[in-house]
Amino acid sequence: MFNNIRRKLVIVNAVVFLLVITVLSSLLYIHMRYRLSHDMDEMMRQAETRVQSYHNLSELLRSNYSDPQQDERTTYLFWNEQGQLIGQLPAQSFSLDIAIQFRAPEEKVTLRTLTLDKHSYRVMQFPNRNQSSSKIVTIGIVRSLEDIESTLHNLLWDIAMAIIAGVVISVIAGFFLAGRALIPIRNSWDKQQRFVADASHELRTPTAIIHAQTELLLRHPTHSIEQESPHIAVILKESRRMNRLLDDLLTLARSDSNQLQIQTSIIPLNSLLLELTGQFQLLASTKEIVLLSDLQEPLSLWGDEGRIRQLLIILLDNALKFTPPSGRIEVAGRYQSNHVYISVSDNGCGIAEDELPHIFDRFYRGDKIRSRSEGGTGLGLSIAQWIVDVHGGVIRIESKVDQGTKVELLFPRKK
Repeated sequence: MFNNIRRKLVIVNAVVFLLVITVLSSLLYIHMRYRLSHDMDEMMRQAETRVQSYHNLSELLRSNYSDPQQDERTTYLFWNEQGQLIGQLPAQSFSLDIAIQFRAPEEKVTLRTLTLDKHSYRVMQFPNRNQSSSKIVTIGIVRSLEDIESTLHNLLWDIAMAIIAGVVISVIAGFFLAGRALIPIRNSWDKQQRFVADASHELRTPTAIIHAQTELLLRHPTHSIEQESPHIAVILKESRRMNRLLDDLLTLARSDSNQLQIQTSIIPLNSLLLELTGQFQLLASTKEIVLLSDLQEPLSLWGDEGRIRQLLIILLDNALKFTPPSGRIEVAGRYQSNHVYISVSDNGCGIAEDELPHIFDRFYRGDKIRSRSEGGTGLGLSIAQWIVDVHGGVIRIESKVDQGTKVELLFPRKK
């Protein structure tokens, strides 16, 4: 699949590059042709001005004088009032048959391009009154376009070679760039595939348990509810676990598609932390765990109270889950410079150093921190990270095996 996408990207990039370089080359060619033609016309107008300044054209013709400001590609033709060719400068530049074709029937100033014997010429024709004889002489300035055509021809070849080389380079570079561009897409695809596989695996376990327990119930249809209560309890437990997993999956799916909107307001954070520590104190006492809190009062935070509550429950639940009996959990909250600081620390089993980079991955479970026996789904810290990110905060986790874990949260302080 990715190879097909890569080929399509290369083709699209090559086509786009070809169109861009073709358009730019065409504009360059048109501009160069216009500039050369314009410069030639200017030179011919200047030559017209110089010729008009001569007082005696007959003397000019007898001297066979050539314009020093024009090269050998420029020729002057002179016709009398009857349209007969009376001279050329330089002499015998064209045969009589060809020279006659340069004259236009109009007696006004004309500027045109002619092609004779596969050669192109730029011709300017204008009337001139000979002051010595008071006769009107038609003068034609003829300049060969061979140098312009040669320049444009070479430019066209250079453009064609540049386009071919550009397409080859774009194809080679396209394969490389397309491969680089597909790396994040491939990683996202792999993560999505792994996410779907992990979600299917997580849902398969409770589904299989519920199916098995239901079959056991059907084997004894005459039993009372009291007799089958152990099987019903297992079904209820797995149903709750599946429901919790589906809620977490829905939360993450909506967060990925930016469908979850947070409702921000001022949160009395110290009151919220006191409320949650009070609730978890009851659970901690059953494991003989000491739960301590060190909170600054008043302490407020700008954010979504429901999501912040969910975040703190995830952290407290993890701390309680992985702290052994007679352990200790500490919750702290205070202002720290321009931030609101929250920490949840415990002296539980801790996290191995090689597992720390993966703890925010979805469905990731370490050997000690996310075992199914503890009821975890491996999505809690992924949701926690999303909540922190959407509030513009930072989450840091420090942990050592058999020494404990400390989770620190920093949120921007807003008035």
